[in-house]
Amino acid sequence: MIGMILIAHAKIASETKAAVEYILKEQLYFSAVDVVDSDDASQAEHAFAQHLDAMARHCDGVLVLADIFGATPCNLAMRNIVASSSSTPIELVAGFNLPSVLKAMLSREQMGLAELAHASLDAGQKYMRLGSQEAAVKAWFQESRAA
Repeated sequence: MIGMILIAHAKIASETKAAVEYILKEQLYFSAVDVVDSDDASQAEHAFAQHLDAMARHCDGVLVLADIFGATPCNLAMRNIVASSSSTPIELVAGFNLPSVLKAMLSREQMGLAELAHASLDAGQKYMRLGSQEAAVKAWFQESRAA
């Protein structure tokens, strides 16, 4: 099984984890690290390192999902990934959303790490839509304006 770690600003990681587990029930090897103070992220970095180490010991790979590429949560995750002495493969996807996390969670027992990372990225992009451009939404808008 591929382990998954969410890391993000404020409480985005823990709230996304809560939403996933609301939909799918509690999940094994799934953790969240919130970076609540970008100026002093040492606690979050320590927590991330512990989760990464534990998952690297028990999982076939680890998928790390960060909220914004180049921001503090992503940077501390990358530092820890680079510093990891584990032989377990680790991949990072930056810019997660709920569809990307759900896709990864639902597919992590059927896919290898690289394929899972791509599937997560694809789902995150696929399910972002401009509502006013969707046929069903256009029809609803037209009906509500006509009334």
